[in-house]
Amino acid sequence: MSSSNEQRSQAELIFNLCKQTDPNTLVLKLAELLQLSPHMEARAMSAILLQKQLTQDDSLMWNMLSPATQSSLKSILLICVQKEEVKTIMKKLCDTISELVASILPENGWPELLSFMFQCVSSDSPKLQESVFLIFAQLSQYVGDTLVPHIKHLHGVFL
Repeated sequence: MSSSNEQRSQAELIFNLCKQTDPNTLVLKLAELLQLSPHMEARAMSAILLQKQLTQDDSLMWNMLSPATQSSLKSILLICVQKEEVKTIMKKLCDTISELVASILPENGWPELLSFMFQCVSSDSPKLQESVFLIFAQLSQYVGDTLVPHIKHLHGVFL
C-alpha cells in the first residue's frame, strides 16, 4: 500500500514468493490481519487479497491449502463477520466468503456456513442480518440451483 513503486514492487515479489513456497502461511497471515489488525486499510487489503488468491487467481490457491488451513481460514472468516464493524470491510469480507463458498459448495466444502447464516438471520443484530443478506445476494450470482437443496435441508432442520 506504499506510495513508493520500489517498495510495492519488492512487496509484490515477496508476496508471490510466499504464494509459491508456503501458501498455507500466507493465507493464515492474511486472515490474521483481517481478524486482528487495528488498521482499517490493512483489513480491507487482506480481504481483497484473500478473495483474489482463493477464488480468482488462475492457480486457485484454495486447492493448494492443507485441510487444517482450510478449516482455520473458514473459522476465521466467520469470526470476522461477527466482529467487523466497518461496513466497507464487511462488504469485502462477505464478497470473499460468497465467492469462496460458491467454488467449494459443490463438494459440500463448507457445511457449517449455512447454519452460521441461519443463526445470523435469526439474531437480533442488524449487522449480522445484513451480512447474511450480502452473502446470499452474492451467492445467487454464483450458484443458483446448486444452493437450493442445501437451503431446503437447512429449512427442514430448523422447523
